[in-house]
Amino acid sequence: MSSALAIADSGYDVHLVERTDMLGGNLLNLHYVVEGYNPQRLLRDLVNRVQAHQRIAVHTQTEVIDHGGHVGNFWAELQTTLHDGSVEMSRIENGVTIVATGGVEARNHSLLDFPQVITQQELEEKIIHSPEEITALNDVVMIQCIQPEGVVEYCSRVCCTNMLKNAIRLKLFNPNCRVSVLYKNIVTYGFREEYYTDARRHGIVFTRYTDENKPEVIFDEDYDQLYVKVHDLSLDRELKLKADLVTLSMAITPSESTEELSKMLRVPLSSEGFFSEAQIKLRPMDFMREGIFLAGMAHYPKFIEESISHALAAAARALTTLSQKSLHLGGVVAVVDPDKCVGCLTCTRTCPFAIPQVIEEEGRAGIGNLGGAAFIDPAQCQGCGTCTSECPANAIQLLNYTDDQILLESIGGLGSWQTITPIEVPQ
Repeated sequence: MSSALAIADSGYDVHLVERTDMLGGNLLNLHYVVEGYNPQRLLRDLVNRVQAHQRIAVHTQTEVIDHGGHVGNFWAELQTTLHDGSVEMSRIENGVTIVATGGVEARNHSLLDFPQVITQQELEEKIIHSPEEITALNDVVMIQCIQPEGVVEYCSRVCCTNMLKNAIRLKLFNPNCRVSVLYKNIVTYGFREEYYTDARRHGIVFTRYTDENKPEVIFDEDYDQLYVKVHDLSLDRELKLKADLVTLSMAITPSESTEELSKMLRVPLSSEGFFSEAQIKLRPMDFMREGIFLAGMAHYPKFIEESISHALAAAARALTTLSQKSLHLGGVVAVVDPDKCVGCLTCTRTCPFAIPQVIEEEGRAGIGNLGGAAFIDPAQCQGCGTCTSECPANAIQLLNYTDDQILLESIGGLGSWQTITPIEVPQ
């Protein structure tokens, strides 16, 4: 929404595509933050401004099912689910595309099978909507760094701060409740370190564990009581903590269909499954494919202010393209000679940007009328030369760096073998 408003305020039309029936994403689930302000006020302001803006067309209950084109001339096929359950198809054309699909709190872990075990997001909902349940608690154990099963381990950045805000709020509601936090490492970025100190001041106890001795949740059926066993490194002994409620800090994972969308847009994913930027320091809001930009938690878990900054940066990069009356493409691009193409698909497999496609049209039948020849869109080609060097039929040439220009056969230059008579050296 921040990107859409920034671009629309600059005088350009925006299509905002939202999969669910409400705008807001993760902000819908945030009722307070550790700094104290109410994020719902920000949400209401953004939603109202977006819906009232004359240059923003909002498409809720809508998914992008196909996407193509190149910078300055993209198109997208949209599928909208109407209130009566019917489906409506539409097509839009756009100059740039911004990916802001966000992330979600993971829920796939065996510990969540216990009825008294919930996530931090669910605890926040209880604090806001069911305070009577919070005031009835005597013992709460919070376990950090819970990775979803079958996923590569990584730090979600926001979990520790989220845990601190819930633990402090819980102690404010119920000062007599004993709150224990089991952690591997506490990472509170910047000045958020003060909230860790504040949590200790409220009497919250922090106990460190290691991967070799992870906490174990046990349910005692005889006493209908939940316990958490953990090895305390400071005391070098095993503790058995009574728990009326166990709260897990689950990892933030990419939103649904992120992998499918990456294939559709032909942009890469990181090892954690999030969208991967072109260059982490110099181009954190760009993809290698020109005209497609990245914003928010679709890139990696971020705090609210970081997501807004990233969104505004993506909008600024998009405006550098939209503000141009004409686009000048690079002169070094790969060109396919369809009369030499054998349709081996080597170029489609080796291109790091997934640009070559085998198409069938007049004049592109390939050798022996195979039914199609490779085509490389010059507006998308990055000029890396990978397909040129890999093509076994020598059907692809890099414009301005062709074999004739490099080999210089007319003057016997590069690439020509010559027989050199050895010089006899006097003994």
